[in-house]
This record gives sequence, structure tokens and C-alpha cells, in this order.
Amino acid sequence: MLFSFISIASEPILTFGLLLLLILIVPILFQKINLPGIVGLLLAGTIVGPKGFGLIEAAGVIDVLGKVGLLYLMFLAGLEINLDQFKKERKNTVVFGALTFFIPQILGTLIFFWMGYSIAASILIASMFASHTLVAYPIITRLGLMKEKSVAAAVGGTILTDTAALLVLAVVARSVEGDLDMMFWITLVGLFSLFMIFMFIILPRVSFKFFKFIGEKGRYTYVYVIGMMLMCAWLAEVIGIEAIVGAFMAGLSFNRLLSNKGPLKNRVEFFGDAFFIPLFLIFVGMQVDVQVLISSVDVWIVMGVMTITVIFTKWLAAFSSARLLNFSNDQAWMIFGLTNSQAAATLAAVFVGMEIGLIGDEILNGAIMMILATCIIGPIVVEKYGYRIADDTTLESEDKISIRQRILLPLANPATSARLVEFASNIKVQKKDPIYPLSVINTYMDAAAQRERAQKILNLASGQIHAVNAEASPVIETNLNIAEGIRIATEKHAITDIVIGWNGEITTSSRVFGSIVDQMLSTTKQQAFICKLDQPIATFKNIRLVISAKKISSKNYQHLFGTLLRLAENLNTPVEIFHLEEEKEQIQKIISLISPASNLTLVEFNTFDTLMEEITTTTTEADFLIVTNERGGSYGWATGTNLIPRILASKRPKASFVIAYPASDESDSYLTDIIFSN
Repeated sequence: MLFSFISIASEPILTFGLLLLLILIVPILFQKINLPGIVGLLLAGTIVGPKGFGLIEAAGVIDVLGKVGLLYLMFLAGLEINLDQFKKERKNTVVFGALTFFIPQILGTLIFFWMGYSIAASILIASMFASHTLVAYPIITRLGLMKEKSVAAAVGGTILTDTAALLVLAVVARSVEGDLDMMFWITLVGLFSLFMIFMFIILPRVSFKFFKFIGEKGRYTYVYVIGMMLMCAWLAEVIGIEAIVGAFMAGLSFNRLLSNKGPLKNRVEFFGDAFFIPLFLIFVGMQVDVQVLISSVDVWIVMGVMTITVIFTKWLAAFSSARLLNFSNDQAWMIFGLTNSQAAATLAAVFVGMEIGLIGDEILNGAIMMILATCIIGPIVVEKYGYRIADDTTLESEDKISIRQRILLPLANPATSARLVEFASNIKVQKKDPIYPLSVINTYMDAAAQRERAQKILNLASGQIHAVNAEASPVIETNLNIAEGIRIATEKHAITDIVIGWNGEITTSSRVFGSIVDQMLSTTKQQAFICKLDQPIATFKNIRLVISAKKISSKNYQHLFGTLLRLAENLNTPVEIFHLEEEKEQIQKIISLISPASNLTLVEFNTFDTLMEEITTTTTEADFLIVTNERGGSYGWATGTNLIPRILASKRPKASFVIAYPASDESDSYLTDIIFSN
């Protein structure tokens, strides 16, 4: 340490102020010189840390928050994995996961055994190379490449290689401290099995009930999610594996509960990106001991061998996987950039090795410098090749969409607005597409009070729309007829989709829903969704999608089908598609064109009567029923899908469902190509 200036214990306010300024300024400066902000934060930690200029101590609160940031990073990585896509891409995941573990583990063991280290020390050091930390993952999120095949393989491979590397660490530590007897293996396997049962059976069930009970109270759900993430990390340590595995598994466990475009997911990502993860990166930089670099040649030799070994073996694993999986060179470099960075498991391995006396200071300092080097290389590679892949996929598909999607949200009851906003946000194609909350007022009587109430409803809805990271454009229409006010708003603002709530009440026997909704459907031509949502949409375990007969071949209906599959993908929820037998071939063709990441199951029926009997009698509160229908007096089937809302509302009043209508005019469908933009 060159000099000590600020202590977290004596000057906590100033310390946190400096840290926040670093988090703010450093990434901006490094982006100006075309380097990832992650690199800047790592270097900033090295400079201001106790082993650099000693401006800020790493002990105490900084140490705790840095470790929480590490867990947060692994938790976010687990959240971002689309489990259905992970199952579809399991071949890619297994191939890459195996290669990125075994190549570094085997070569690293041989190299360090040749350098004179014991077999146990060599295996432990090699486990540092076998694991990796997704330090550059925030770049992937920013570029919108979370669902790209090479990214899915890299992130999925993290599950396999990090778990295997940390299990190797546990076994090596036990071999030094005691005997690897049968009781050790029984205990390890038994406790790990119980841990997996808790993570993927018990915790999801408890969480579903909690989310359903709490509803849209954001601060409670956020505290619950982060609290459970930390508890899962602690449980992982209790059973003998590292906390980062527990945090990663927690992300997988909560995966289906946080819709990709919902407010809770946005809050989790915001706090991680703005505070916890930057603090972790600064904390990693603080571990570098600059003075040791000039004290011994051995440190440089060890550091050089470790750095070259990890870079070469991770590069070899990435490109070998790419050749086997038919990935392009850009995708191979992307995988390398993501999996080259060392931090989490490496720090765990080196600290454990030091505690049990298996490795010395030269490995510690070599590991720290290896972490710094790989954390600089990884983000730079991901940034470079991520833009290339984004140019070919994400950015290219966005350029094809010349007309923005505009969603109108007619509101009357503020209690239901949060669920309608979340539904609307999850059918959007692009983040920049606006949502228009609408309130129609009648000036015939008590106009001032009506306008004041309308403004309050719109202010509430606008806040909820901003919470899902979307653009809000509130609208007030004045009209004696509410349905006519909705129609006028659709024309004024070039609306493409309408999302409106329904309370389940049917006023007359001649209508499907009631006067306002039925009038709106008869006078508008946009794609429309009539929503009866009695619980948050993230709490549904399954989507049941009922397809209208003899309509799916139309462009507008195909667009609606694509929208609904996009909803399922954003909710990370499996889909059962109910259809008549004669529609199977056409449905399969459209699915093959859209290629959704969701897990789809086709359920066919011979007659509409048997289909309707099935969905009206077996649909539970855990099912999200979506029924496609036609406007006006036309019926999807012989008996008519117009009967479904009435039957469900009367027989299953607590059931949530959506009746979805395609655009009524073929010529007004806005870009059928948007179907394939996923």
C-alpha cells in the first residue's frame, strides 16, 4: 500500500460517494476511447484499492457488497437463460460445456504438474482455468443477444463447467484435509440432490404462491427475490459447494416468475447494472497487489503461464465447439470472449487453496493478474464480435420494421392497470415501441372531476409503463360514447394493437362481453386483446392457446399467432396449442417459420365441442388461457368461440383468460415480416 487515505469505517459517506462517482465516470471515459466500461472499473479498483494507491479500503462493507455483486451477476445470468431454448439447445450446451471444462482441466493439470506442483495442487489450479465468470454478460444484454445460439451455448455451458469445477475444488480440498471415503461421497451427492429438489421443486412452488398473494407490490417482490437469492447462495455453501452456484441456480429457479419485459425483471436488472455488479468489478480490481509484480520474477512466470494457459485452452474449447456445432468464426469469438474471463470460481479456488496450504502467494498473485488480463480481453472481444453478430441479426431485423408498433391501453379501473401494462409490454416487438394509456371522459356532466380522475389514472399507468422500461404516451379523449372515443384514439395515433380489460360481466344476452368492448370490436380494425387477468401474468405455469379453425392461413392471423408466441417466450412459459385436426399442418408450417424458443405442444381434437369441453372443464387457475376469435357476427367454429368467454365467466369466475382478435382488414396489417423478427 502506497498510502492510506480513506477508511470505510471512519469515512463511510465519502467512501460511498467516491465509489458512486467511479461507477458513473469511469465507464463513460472508457467508452470514449472505445474500451468496455467493465475494463475501466477493473482498472479503477486496482488503482484506488488498498494494494494500489490505498485510497479506499476493500475490507468491511466494500468486501460484502463486492461479493453480493458477484452473486448478483451469476443470478442475472441464470435469469436470462431461456429454459425452453436451453432444452432445445442441449446438444450445443453439453458439447461446449464438456469441452470448455475438460480441455482446460486436463491441459492445466499436466502443465503445472510438469512445473513441479503436486498432483492435488495442479488439479486445483487447473480448475481455475476450467471455470469462467460471465463478466462480459452485461454487454450481451445491452446488444440484445441473450437468445443468440452461441450465447445460449456459452451461458448454458456455464452451468456445467462451473458446477463441475467447483465440485472438483470441493473434492481436492477434502483430499487434503481428510479422506475421500464413501461417507464423503454419499454426503456430497445426497446434500446436492436435496439442494436441487429445494431449488427446482419447493422454491418455485413457494414463490408462485407468494407472487400470487402479493400481486403487483413491487418493493416486496424485489426484496423477496434478492433475499431468496442470498439464502440459496448460503445454502450452497452449507452443503459444500460455492455460493455462486447457488446464486446461479436461484436465477434458474426464478426464471419463469420474472417475465422478460415485466417491472420486476427491470428492477432486478437496474439495481444490478447500476450498483451491485460495478461494485463487484471494482472489488475484483482491488485484489491486485501492484508491489508484488516488481518483487519476484517467479510471479511473472507463474502469471504468464496461467494467463497463456487459460486464454489458449478457452480459445481451443470455443473454436473446437464452433467447428462441431457449425458456428461461424464470429460466434466462436463470441463464445471465447464470454468464457475467457476469470473471476468468481477462480477467486473461490485460490482462496480455498491458500487456506488449506496447497498453493502459495505466487499462485494468488498470478491468479489475480490472470483475472485482470482475462477480464480485459473478454469484454473487448465480446464488444467487437457482439456488434458484428448484432448487425447481422438484431439490428438487421429492426431495420426491416418500418412501422412502429403502437399499443393502446384503454383504462377505467386503476386496480387492473398494472396487469394490463405487463401484458402489453410482453407483446411488444421493440423497446422503443410506445404504449398509449387512454382515458375517455364524458363532458356532459361533471367534466372537471372526470378529467381529474382520468389524469390520476393515466399518471399511475405511465409510472407502471416506465417501470417496464417502455415509452408512455398518455391520451385523454372526450366523447359521449366510450367505444367511439377508443376508435378515434386509434386513428389519431396510428394504433396497431389494443389491450383492454374485461371484468367478466355480460350485460345482455346478445353480446359477447358487454356494450363497450363489443362496440369497440365492431368499430376498430386493429389487433385486439380482451383481457380478464385475475392474477399477475408471471404466476401462470402454462399457456393454453386455442386456435380458430380455417383462419390461420391469413396474414393477419399469422401475425396474431406470432404475437402470442412472442408473449409466451417473454414469459418463459410452455404452450399447449389446442386446434382441430385439419389445422395441424398449417400450424406446423407457421411454427417452423417463426421458430419460437418456447416449448410447444400440439393438442388436436376432431370436433369443436370436444375441444371446448376440454378447455372449459380442465383449465385451472395455474393456466393462462388465450383464445383466438373473429370480429362481428362471424364464428371461428360451428358453435362459435363467442361462447367461450361466457362459459368461462360463469363456470370458472376466477379463471384468467385473453380473447385475441387479429386485425380485421388484410391491407392494414403492419408488416407481416414482424412475425419473423424474433
